[in-house]
Amino acid sequence: MRPPTAVDVLLVNPPSPDGGIWIRTQHRVGRRSREEMIWPQCSLAQHAAMLHPEYTVAIVDCIAEGMGWSQFEALLREKAPKYYFTQVTAPTLTNDMYGVMLAKSLGAITMAFGTHVTAMPTETMRDFPALDFVIRGEPELTFRELIDVLEGRETDRAEWVQAILEKSDPWWKPVGHHGPQNGTPIDLTNLKGLVWRKNGDITMNATRPWIANLDDLPIPLYHLLPLDKYRMPLMKGPFVFMVTSRGCTAGCKYCIKHVTYQWSVRLHSPERILQEMWLLHDLGIHNIHMYADLFTINREQVVQLCQLIIKEGLKVKWTCNSRVDYVDEEMLKLMGRAGCWMISWGIESGNEAILKRAAKGADPKKAKQALTWARQAG
Repeated sequence: MRPPTAVDVLLVNPPSPDGGIWIRTQHRVGRRSREEMIWPQCSLAQHAAMLHPEYTVAIVDCIAEGMGWSQFEALLREKAPKYYFTQVTAPTLTNDMYGVMLAKSLGAITMAFGTHVTAMPTETMRDFPALDFVIRGEPELTFRELIDVLEGRETDRAEWVQAILEKSDPWWKPVGHHGPQNGTPIDLTNLKGLVWRKNGDITMNATRPWIANLDDLPIPLYHLLPLDKYRMPLMKGPFVFMVTSRGCTAGCKYCIKHVTYQWSVRLHSPERILQEMWLLHDLGIHNIHMYADLFTINREQVVQLCQLIIKEGLKVKWTCNSRVDYVDEEMLKLMGRAGCWMISWGIESGNEAILKRAAKGADPKKAKQALTWARQAG
């Protein structure tokens, strides 16, 4: 019998392999944090929102909580999840899979997502038999659809979920098998974006198309995160990440975007971004990092957002990333007025030959000009 504290789904950022601060996130390469920055798990909050309110969920961010494996195992027994959903990265893979093995030993169905398993799904499934599913590519819809199918709720899922499935994929069709019948396993062949074990063989299904409109996604359940634990150098007080767009049009050869969202660019509307900012403000968060492959990818979105922040008098400090060739003086001044105080620039090198070999598409002169404008904008 499951305990009263049990949840349907536990969403996990696993313990550190060495006691240090490690970075795991949906569309970045994992690494040890050189700057002692604790990355907010906005992707886990987004996935939790994909299940609410039909399923009970909990998030455990072991990195933020400083939680080791013994504490985590005790929590895992307390939560007794039916489904275990975990971040994994290449440099922490064996460590991360220890959590999968623990969860599997306690009866959970196990799922993993992230850049590593997107690039190497079959190899990961082969090497770690305790892993039941890999969710490849953009994970949110695959995650929700899989849970619905395994729970036998495909025919009565929430209308908003069904609408996104059909809107994002004109060729979408139901799995068509609503739970095990006569002991026969569910055939998940139609469930796009999934890697699974079919009669013992690792099977990679068709790729799921991108979510057509990011505004169709529910607002992340930020309140489930340990918001007071997230810290970033130079920033006073806790902060959180907020996704404003996905994808980037630049062609830098070294970027992980070739594995994740590629050249497609999809935007949250300025109104939706502002709605999330007000929510975070009301949760006591006054520092936000605009988490995007390239925040300034769309000038109109950035300008309209800044104008809305100024108009509504929202008092939040925020940071972002950018390229030196995707800004102009007017936009930077407006960003400064709207609360932006720091930009992480992708300059990479001051050597033109290196920039050309990397297909960076920028040059040192543009970098100097952009940084001058940004400094003048405050």
